[in-house]
Amino acid sequence: MASLTDYWEAIAPAISPDLISPESLGHLAAVGGHFPSAIASLVGFECRLADPQPQADLFLRVVPENGGRDILAGGEAVETLPKLYHLLAGSATIPVLSSRLIEHPVWRKIRLFCREWSNPETSFYRTVNDLWLEFDLTGDLTGDLTTDRVIPVPSVFWGSEQGADLENHLNWWLDSRLTSAQSQIIHQTFQALPPTAKLFQSGVLLSRNSQALRFYIADISPTQIYGYLEQLGWLGDRYSIGAILALLSVGINKTNLQLEIDGNSLSEQIAVECYLENRQAWQIFLDGLVKTGFCLPQKRDAILSFGGLTHERDSPEKWPDTLRRRSQLLGEDWESVLFRRLAYLKLTYRRGIPLEFKAYLGVQPGWINTKSWGVKL
Repeated sequence: MASLTDYWEAIAPAISPDLISPESLGHLAAVGGHFPSAIASLVGFECRLADPQPQADLFLRVVPENGGRDILAGGEAVETLPKLYHLLAGSATIPVLSSRLIEHPVWRKIRLFCREWSNPETSFYRTVNDLWLEFDLTGDLTGDLTTDRVIPVPSVFWGSEQGADLENHLNWWLDSRLTSAQSQIIHQTFQALPPTAKLFQSGVLLSRNSQALRFYIADISPTQIYGYLEQLGWLGDRYSIGAILALLSVGINKTNLQLEIDGNSLSEQIAVECYLENRQAWQIFLDGLVKTGFCLPQKRDAILSFGGLTHERDSPEKWPDTLRRRSQLLGEDWESVLFRRLAYLKLTYRRGIPLEFKAYLGVQPGWINTKSWGVKL
């Protein structure tokens, strides 16, 4: 079976061992091998910039358009065009998940969610844009992932700007319903939003065996975050975070804010996602982090060397068969590629703990017309 592992085997020359070691790549491969490559429209790595260990966590994006949703839903998908989707994905047969995987209680829940998501009669279908699965593979959370006995368990996040159905969707995932205190915090979170800001993603940290809830607020500027946290009654050090946010301006296109509800209160932990304008902005930002000790020089260099494009002809022996087949279906002028993206940097604040910065790097399959230079993702 063509698996997600095929993607990073194809781009291996662009992955510096200073960023992701061979051992960490083995952990990524062990998890990626569980999933057919057609399941994800994007796969990516999460790397801690000040950690001397060259490790990475894994995330992947699932959407209806390429059939990933229907692979997770299996034969229970309500709205599906599997033959079309997977012909376009270059699969000789419709990919499926292993029975061992879907027998796990978390994966059964994911399977049922995708079944609901594929049903036009449900609020999931009307409001959910995509599903993100994140796997914690670093530190002590790894376990022996290279054995067949270990089932990778993700945290789940779904993209939706609709707050009206949010509590029902959260209750669907949780073992017990939201408390009145949690509902009040969620309501306050939306009431206090600046006019231009909006919810864009929600999730549950299932991989950490936790009932913690996480929300992402999009299009909120650093100058708005301080006042917003104040309105929420956030108990972290607002003066420190205010000073930190004041530095987040040069070269940043936009910022998103990550909030968590832990138990019946708003967590003191927050994170800010920083989307940078271009490679030069990445260079400047990372140089600043190196000078202040928040990023190791070798990781800065490895990240900057990651961005780019890997062509089918660059790695013919290890190239994913599904991408090659799709190139043939599109015609002789088309060549499959893997876009290596510098996605964003994330700053995480926790009281009493040094600030942590992470880089998020994406790998996205696509096709380029060698005559017109048109692109398909």
